[in-house]
Amino acid sequence: MPSNIFSTYSTAENRITASVLAVLRSLSLGRIERILGALMEESEFELVRFENQIAKGGDGVPDGLIASSCRILLETKTSRNAVKLPQLQRHLAKLRGTNESTRVLLVLTPDDHRPAVIEELREASVTWASFSTLDQAIEELIADKKEVISEREEFLLRELQTMLLEEALIGSTKDVLVVPARNAWPEYQRIHAYVCQASRPFQKVERMAFYSAGQIQATIPRILDQRDSVQFIFGKHEGWVGELIDRLLSEKAREEGATYKILKLSNPEDPETLVLKAPVFNDLRSERGRPIAFTQNQRYVSLEKLLKAQKTSDLLQD
Repeated sequence: MPSNIFSTYSTAENRITASVLAVLRSLSLGRIERILGALMEESEFELVRFENQIAKGGDGVPDGLIASSCRILLETKTSRNAVKLPQLQRHLAKLRGTNESTRVLLVLTPDDHRPAVIEELREASVTWASFSTLDQAIEELIADKKEVISEREEFLLRELQTMLLEEALIGSTKDVLVVPARNAWPEYQRIHAYVCQASRPFQKVERMAFYSAGQIQATIPRILDQRDSVQFIFGKHEGWVGELIDRLLSEKAREEGATYKILKLSNPEDPETLVLKAPVFNDLRSERGRPIAFTQNQRYVSLEKLLKAQKTSDLLQD
């Protein structure tokens, strides 16, 4: 049985759409705008506009303005290569029949690349995003220390991620999980494992990479095994799990009694481990030109692109 809390509709597309909308509806306005902005590649997207001292538009200066004129139609597909031109054209006709100043048809699919139908349509009001983009937007939101997210909001966002995983809408075994690794990178070299908070959702990928010191390190180990939620108690567990826990507790590297997620990784010398020609330098910049981290919590990249990349911006190009 599914372990997420969203299971009302029997039809996959209705179930996914209803779940996405239910979570968005439960978030604060700023966080709704942030996620929708990420999906539509509009960093300044606003659902509602707030202004003080409105002088334009005639005599009088009202003290404030609250305005909204936005309509977003959502078309969801749960299968790859399922977007059809006639359906998009019908949606566009419906969209053109409204008078909002911002009108968008957002197509959300599990495809790895923008569907050819959308490329052929060449309609400015049609935008596409993958479920992986939604998953990444959630990760970045939760990881952002400037966002004060309630426990309820984080719970709902994590449940939505779990649903996307269970529905096989995100993730490919050919992708690589990249984690921020100021401490995890040296620890991996020592214990050949990755330890993080229990039940942290990861896509079903085969490899992990470490983002440390402003670059993705060249060593790309294979994920050999994992345990989702393990209580760290000295002498309680057997096999590689027990050996790892006992070692970390002996070194006082983890808190005894606490629960963690563990990924066993191939060691740097193992033939299963890939080694890039060089680390991948992070060249990402904010709109103001300031350096920004490639990932604050986790990010997924194509293994094919990673093998060729010289800088992190190479990984984000279609």
